[in-house]
Order: sequence, then structure tokens, then C-alpha cells
Amino acid sequence: MTTFAVFVAFLAFYGGTMFDPSPFNEQVRQAVAFNHGHTYIDAPQSFLEHAQIGPYSYALHPPLPAIMLMPVTAIWGMNTNQTEFSVVIGAIDIALAWILPGRFTLSNKSRVWLTVFFGIGNILWYETVIGSTWALPMTSALIFTLLTLIELFGAARPFWLGIWAGLATLGRYDLALAAPIYAILAMARGRKFTEMFAMIPGFLAVGVVFVGLNEARFHSFFDQGVLITGPKNAPAFSLRYLPGNLYTVLFMAPTVNDTFPYIHPVFSGQALTLTSPAFVLALRPSFKRLTVSMMGLAAVLVSIPSLLCYANGFAQFGTRHYIPAFPFLLVMMAIGMPRRTDQLTKILICVSIFLVAFGVWQIHVWGLNGP
Repeated sequence: MTTFAVFVAFLAFYGGTMFDPSPFNEQVRQAVAFNHGHTYIDAPQSFLEHAQIGPYSYALHPPLPAIMLMPVTAIWGMNTNQTEFSVVIGAIDIALAWILPGRFTLSNKSRVWLTVFFGIGNILWYETVIGSTWALPMTSALIFTLLTLIELFGAARPFWLGIWAGLATLGRYDLALAAPIYAILAMARGRKFTEMFAMIPGFLAVGVVFVGLNEARFHSFFDQGVLITGPKNAPAFSLRYLPGNLYTVLFMAPTVNDTFPYIHPVFSGQALTLTSPAFVLALRPSFKRLTVSMMGLAAVLVSIPSLLCYANGFAQFGTRHYIPAFPFLLVMMAIGMPRRTDQLTKILICVSIFLVAFGVWQIHVWGLNGP
């Protein structure tokens, strides 16, 4: 009942802070295409990025949210409001984020603080209420990453770990890098090595969908979208991009000028440390503990493709490419949480909420370009 109450509360909150329907609705267009039995989409040249191959336009992002949208678009078609769908997805994310800390020895008050932080103390709030082409794959993948972690720190059944982790990968390909971490921790929790082969069917089923779509669209085993639309005279992924991406994650600050409200988000992003400083609490527990070190490693592993990518996210508030790492950081925060929520935790979470709310308010009023 409490989980449902969290879902309803955040559904109302996100609905109340939702932006107008995003015209960048690639996932709706892809869902409509799937419903009509083909993979190419109707992609207006004027505003929707896509891979153009001959006369056909193809989506650039993983297919999970489009698959989830298929029942909805079967009813409303292209009139489907992708942002409203995103709000529902975001509310499910937070309901699951309420369940996950319950796998650890936390008081209900500590769980409330962590859940509120996960819901409104980081850019998941913004990405949920904007519901754009670039946001929805992130928020959709979170559902299945959170389900994976809930299973991992619960019964740790390998079959279900494979199902949930595989589906998360279909939303964000880089989440495949976390699979060995799940297996290691499941074995540390008592599962035998031979039992871990039960994870394979979930990943295999997702692999069939992944390869099938790529063959249908690009005549390739791999997704070619980024390579087709990326830089023409440089690699899409390279170590040369690491310094710039680290700068985005750790140091990119808002601008300050004489125009009210004087501090303004930067169009190209804002450092994680300057939107959600409470994530530093993930460093509180001892890394000598296997669970902590493995969760930290998972957060790093799933971030590597983004850290090596030519694009830092471009038009964004915060650093959306690193949202897939947030559930692993949440686990680390939960493990390091004192039995009674201390003052430092409350201060950092409140500051995070203020920083994100300030950014969401400004973008609502003036847009990403500022006043």
C-alpha cells in the first residue's frame, strides 16, 4: 500500500510540474511504426534527429520505451502524449526507488529521505517531466535496473536477474556492462556459479530483439545509428573526449550575470556536483565491503560509454547520460545511511532539491536558453 501511495504522490507531483507535450517524440513514432509492422519512422527533417538510409528514416535510440508505448499508441496513435507517458514511467521509478532501500536495515524516515532525493533531488525529475526523445530511454531503463537491484538484494533468483537486467539493457545499451556485477553479488549472496547460467535466457531474448532490429534497419549485427549521425571525421567514442566529459560531470557550472534570477543553467549541461551534491553520500560506506565496491564499479562501468562519447548530452539540464548510474549510487547511499538520518544527509538532500527545483523552475519560465 505504501508503494502505491508513493506512486500516486509522484504521479501527482510530476503531473503538476510537467512541461508541455514534447515535439521530440521519437518513441511514439517508433511505437506507431511497430504497430504498423515496420521499423522505419515518420521523422520530420526539420526537428527530429534520425538515421537516414535511402528513403527510410530510423530512430537513433534503443527500442524499450517504444515497445512499452505500443499498447498506448494502438489506441491513440500519433496523438499519444509522450510526456504524459513519461510522467507515469517516472512515478513507477520512484515507487521502485522506495522499495529498494527497504532491502537494507533502514528506518522508514531514512527511506523517505532517500526516496524524496531520488524523485526530486536529481535531474530524474526534469527528465521525467520533459519526456523528450532523449529523456524517455533513461527513465524507462531505470524501471528495470531498479527491479534488478530489488531482486539482487532480495531472493537473487538468477532467472529474474537476467530478465530485468536484459530489459534494462534494451533501454540503455551501456547497462549490459553491469551484468557481471549482478552475477558476482548473487554468488556472494549464496547462489552457485552454475545457477548463474539462468541469467542467459533473459539476455538472449533481448539479444534477439537487438540483432533483429539492427538487421532490419541497418543490415548489421550492431546498432549503427550513432555512427551514421555522429562526427564524420572523428570517432564517435574515444579517449580524447574523456576530459571534456569529466568536466561536464564534475565542474560545469551555471552562468552568473546581472539578469534576474542572476544564476542560469548552461545549455550544454551542469555538473552532477552542482545539481545533486547529495550523491557524495554514496562515498560514505566502506569500499572494503564487496557490495559497496561492486555497486561503485557498476556505476563506473555503465558510465564509460558516455565518458568516451563525442557528445556530452548537448541541450540538457544536468548530465542526463549518467542517469543509468543513479540506482547503483542509491544502493551505496542506503548502505552508508546511519540508522537515524543525520544532519549532513538532510542538508545535502535539501540543497540538491533546491538546486534541481531552481533549474526546473527557470526552464519552465524561460527555457534552456535562459532569460
